[in-house]
Amino acid sequence: MSCLNCLLGFFCCLSVVSSFSQVAISGKIVDKNGEPLPFVHLHIENSNIGTISNEDGLFQIATNQSIGKKRIIVSAIGYKTEKIYVQDEYRVISLEQDITTLKGVTLFPKDYGKELVEKAINAIPINYPKVEERHTGFFRETTNWKKNKTPIYIAEAVIEAVKKPYFKKHLSGDVKVNKFRKYVNEQLDSLNTRIYAGGHHIHRFDIVARRGAFLGNPNSFEYKIRDTLTQKGKDIFKIEFQNNNGLSGHVFIMDSSFAIVKAKIKNSSFTSFLNVNGRQYLEYIVTYEQGEDSIWRFKYSRYETIFDKKSGSLQLISDYVTTKVEANEGIIPYSERLQYGDILLNESKKYEHDFWSDYNIIIPNQETESLFKSMVYSKTVKNKNRKNKLVDFLRKIDHEILISGSWLTMDSNTTTFDNTALVVQENMTSSKEYALGLSYSLMYEIKSNLFLGYSTENKISETGITSHDLSLSKRLNVNPNGRPIFISPGMNFGSQKLDFFIGSYNIPTDLVINGKSFDTEKVDVFISQKNIRLQPNVSIGIEKSRRLLFKISIGHNFQFNEKKGLFFQENSGFFTSKQKTFLKNRNENLSIDNANKNLLQNNINIKAGVVFSF
Repeated sequence: MSCLNCLLGFFCCLSVVSSFSQVAISGKIVDKNGEPLPFVHLHIENSNIGTISNEDGLFQIATNQSIGKKRIIVSAIGYKTEKIYVQDEYRVISLEQDITTLKGVTLFPKDYGKELVEKAINAIPINYPKVEERHTGFFRETTNWKKNKTPIYIAEAVIEAVKKPYFKKHLSGDVKVNKFRKYVNEQLDSLNTRIYAGGHHIHRFDIVARRGAFLGNPNSFEYKIRDTLTQKGKDIFKIEFQNNNGLSGHVFIMDSSFAIVKAKIKNSSFTSFLNVNGRQYLEYIVTYEQGEDSIWRFKYSRYETIFDKKSGSLQLISDYVTTKVEANEGIIPYSERLQYGDILLNESKKYEHDFWSDYNIIIPNQETESLFKSMVYSKTVKNKNRKNKLVDFLRKIDHEILISGSWLTMDSNTTTFDNTALVVQENMTSSKEYALGLSYSLMYEIKSNLFLGYSTENKISETGITSHDLSLSKRLNVNPNGRPIFISPGMNFGSQKLDFFIGSYNIPTDLVINGKSFDTEKVDVFISQKNIRLQPNVSIGIEKSRRLLFKISIGHNFQFNEKKGLFFQENSGFFTSKQKTFLKNRNENLSIDNANKNLLQNNINIKAGVVFSF
């Protein structure tokens, strides 16, 4: 990008800033040769407000006029720190290299790099926040074919996140989207790759909070000190690390405090056998910045990965920068949280021309901004650029896996079966047994929170229930302002088979029933009843995430069109290969006599388990 283009782009940005009664300083950061310096840290003195320069060295940092004449601190590893006063004019800032030597590294013990890492781990509770904080940041995600630099899509968001104290390991946290906009083109329809957890950069790549990579198991890595640099007058060791699993990179550790200032990590261990997406590698950079209170905080992360596709190499890049840090005074409501499995590109917030108001960002280049301005945010374009219909269909499917339990009651009866290989003569009194089963449902959302699908249940205990149903249910959220709690009235209608175990019988010769031959020494025999059932039910579900729900339900069975008989099943062999058959009463010398209408009956059915979606 030429200097003229840089100036034109930033004069446009300045006009936006001035319209919101803010003062700003914008410009370009270069080295002594005039080459742009990307990802340089900038923050307002005595505050936790700041940003970074973009890939072309360009930056803009704005704040309310009430800040007065405070300075902006400009710092980068290996360069002398600059302090400049806030001025609403464009300027070029030249950073001078802070030359230092690799002092005495050859005199260090062989594994001094490992010793530095271990000291950095022990110093985490001292160097990083001890209280919960709220971070505001800016996120940009870009995808393009590597041979074609024009993006397939761009997603940008202003994000708030709650960061927990660093005294113990944390893998995640709460995030919400304040502002969002996106650019997509016609190539998106044929693209099936998205970045999950993009908005969770501040947690996903915070290796200090996660104790990830070499911080999790330092003994599994080899280390070598490669250089000594400076930042803000302090020495920083650049340490190379790698292990046998394809994980390698560099970590920058401050000599005086053992704070981790920066890490660059690359994973190139993807095998062709397990790598169904064709990923070539992934690489990410994370940096931390020391505040005026001497505490180090997550500042910036950059993630890049490339996939081998039929159409070429697909490149995904995402950047995040923390622009403001303040004390946390409350939780992010559940309904506002961006969950880890969410794809930010699926956000549907309307594009706003004043997107940048009140927030510091990573300045977009001129091409990026022109793409957003050319985007027509109409219903037609949104529909055209939807994910393909198959993916949309799958997103509306819920899978339910539940453990079911119910009391199965058998009426008193006299049962006689006379066969050359087996004789059953039983006079049974009324009895009751508890039946356990495994239920699976496939439910499709035909309208908002209205689901239609198929349910099946198979018995786990010997006495049990087998069923196949058409299911209909409606979800009603009774806690709309918090974590959703659903009350769901529903109805199942279908077939049901009740099996009451009465014993295992020896078979001295071949047993043939209903034309089926039982080749086994023993046969399990059940009093059995087939019927049509109608089951109204109600369930309570508590959402763990938008893709996982814990559910408990209770239903009452109404039985129709009962057909009683005996059910025979081979006693040995694998479940699916066991020979089995149902013999209806009054067939093949079978007689079952009972006084009441229903030989077998189950009234109340209770189920508990999980519901998940993709």
